[in-house]
Amino acid sequence: MLVSLGAGAEERPRLGVVVVVDQLSADSFDERLPQTKGGFRRLVDQGLRFRDARYEVAPTITSCGHATITTGAYASVHGIVSNEWTDWATGKNLLSTEDKSYAVLDRPGTKQDGTAPTWLEASTLGDSVKVKDARGKVVAISGKDRSAILMVGRSADAVLWFDAERPFFTTSTFYAQKLPAFVTPVNDAIAAALQKKLFTWSTPGGKGKGGRQGDSEPDAEQPALQPLVDAWEVDLALGAVKELKLGTDDAPDLLTISFSGHDRIGHGFGAESPEGVAEFLAVDRELGRLFDGLDQQVGKGAWVAAVTSDHGVAPVPDRMKERRIDAGRIDMKALRARLEQEADERLGAGDWFESNKTPGITATASGREKLNGIAEVLRAVAMKQPGVLDLLSADRIANAAPGSMEELWRRGYVRGRSPDFIVVPRPFWTYSRSDTTGHSSHYLYDRAVPLLFLGAGVPRGSAGSAEAIDIAPTFARLLGVPSPSAARGRVLDAVFPTQPLTR
Repeated sequence: MLVSLGAGAEERPRLGVVVVVDQLSADSFDERLPQTKGGFRRLVDQGLRFRDARYEVAPTITSCGHATITTGAYASVHGIVSNEWTDWATGKNLLSTEDKSYAVLDRPGTKQDGTAPTWLEASTLGDSVKVKDARGKVVAISGKDRSAILMVGRSADAVLWFDAERPFFTTSTFYAQKLPAFVTPVNDAIAAALQKKLFTWSTPGGKGKGGRQGDSEPDAEQPALQPLVDAWEVDLALGAVKELKLGTDDAPDLLTISFSGHDRIGHGFGAESPEGVAEFLAVDRELGRLFDGLDQQVGKGAWVAAVTSDHGVAPVPDRMKERRIDAGRIDMKALRARLEQEADERLGAGDWFESNKTPGITATASGREKLNGIAEVLRAVAMKQPGVLDLLSADRIANAAPGSMEELWRRGYVRGRSPDFIVVPRPFWTYSRSDTTGHSSHYLYDRAVPLLFLGAGVPRGSAGSAEAIDIAPTFARLLGVPSPSAARGRVLDAVFPTQPLTR
């Protein structure tokens, strides 16, 4: 119960908690809700839900969404256009959190590691906590490096993720030279689980894919591991609350948690699958444990949480085809080859394209200008390929009309990082031919997500519409800190009690 500070005033929460359930669409949330008994049920019964929450942007990808949630801006502002991209100037492939100036703790470096928020060009809610009061503490925890790093940015006290190379929670030298003490019991539990063969792990030079392959992490993505990582994330969160004394003084603190396993199960099996539902219920259980732990350690009425997702997901194309709906998977390599053939015929033999990565194709530095000159020809060719609705050039995106499909892509576009040509799929078509399903499109199934608030002063019930960029400014007001400097969203008034908040 909130502590009254006198007539017309209620106490501000001392701890803010932002939770992301990776790849959770609004439709999936509604369909599974009747089975919940834990944190999701508490959110619906005791909190406030926005019935129409969405991203008004494309592409809808993990790195972009996590950065948006806590900057209050889309990629055209915060700069994170995908999980990985091809730099136009150098042709080099970059992870969204890659910086060779820093290293992952306690293991040798690899070809690509997520280590720092170097490419993030906007301040976060965590930075705002530090702007308000240097005593404020900021902690991020996730199953993926990019999700932890991009949620809090530069000034966090602890940023922890489950590693792609070795089975442990770690951080990078950007944030710390050693792991906090509260990580040790969790890493010991991981070692014990591996010893008991609750999951498997590749050995260096041994069999198995292992390690990171671009934004894919084969060992970390195995299904048996996901509910274990969910539980370890909550163990870490409650350990951080205890050791760092989050929410115990009048300086606001921030804790962010991203449950990555839900995305990994979703790509492998699909949202409608028994495996997808089981993982959702595992997160439900762990969310309930988190909320109960916060009640015990911080106190009821002393914390506030927002729960949302970084993006939704497309229905499984094979199941859609069984229902006589046009659906499938775009062959991006075949599309690139066809465009290269057309460019050769129109311009003469040349080296035209550097890479094809969801959601598009990047030109070579030497071929870029000439390809732009035949953009409409390439568009016509692309639109004849299976599953392709359109091919958007950088110039066409830049000149997008208000309210158009192109405008959604413009909000997520950065010249020099985004592909020269965005491949727009037809409805129910996905980009990856290897995953059971995926996301990234501008369609509502990829943009509509749940958004719920729970805790100090938040009224119970439901509200109307909200946008992903509204979360950061709303949370900033709840905690009494400045809104992130580049935020474009609005404060969601429905979240606030009728009485003003005060310290």
